[in-house]
Amino acid sequence: MAKPLTRVPSDHQSAPDVAYEWIKRYIVDLPRDQDAFLNEVALATATETSRTPVREALLRLESEGFLRRIPRKGVYVPQITDADVRALLDARALVEQWAVHSAGEAIRRDAETFQDLIDQQRQSQDDTARFIELDIEFHARMVSLGSNPVLNDFYRSLRQRQLRIGVRAVTHGPNRAENVLREHQAILDAVCDDGDVDEAIRLHLQSTLAAATAA
Repeated sequence: MAKPLTRVPSDHQSAPDVAYEWIKRYIVDLPRDQDAFLNEVALATATETSRTPVREALLRLESEGFLRRIPRKGVYVPQITDADVRALLDARALVEQWAVHSAGEAIRRDAETFQDLIDQQRQSQDDTARFIELDIEFHARMVSLGSNPVLNDFYRSLRQRQLRIGVRAVTHGPNRAENVLREHQAILDAVCDDGDVDEAIRLHLQSTLAAATAA
């Protein structure tokens, strides 16, 4: 349980925020095909806080879908199976392809922001979790521009699984980070230049699946 913080918290962060960031990073770094029970005392020691901010952080993470509470057992981080990965990527394909067709003009107007996200990813290749956070932001922004609050909320509910799957894909797939950058650029270019955006998204998710389920 006790492993160093990968980011040093700023002095103005509250204890619950420190605990939240540490535990979230711990969960994201877990191999997605492994599960784990979390112990409040061990987390308080690892985060150098107390059990009260740890409890607050766990409640927040539970509300965001990162963990579950099992009666009489405790806080549980479930594994993500290969079948879960395929189901999630199928759902992403439906939502993302809908989004680029519904929000194509809005995406084109906001192309500079999407290009900036790609550039930030390129600069974050040594920080896998940050790289994946930017990956999710790239896609989530496209979905949000579709202006369908139901689909937007659904897509956001996938975030924690996308983080763990993305970390697995980038750390196990050969040259996956460079491939992601190239695939994101292809999606953006297809939207802006009236290319085959469905094919660009399909290829991106297909390669994500291959990397995430690689042995």
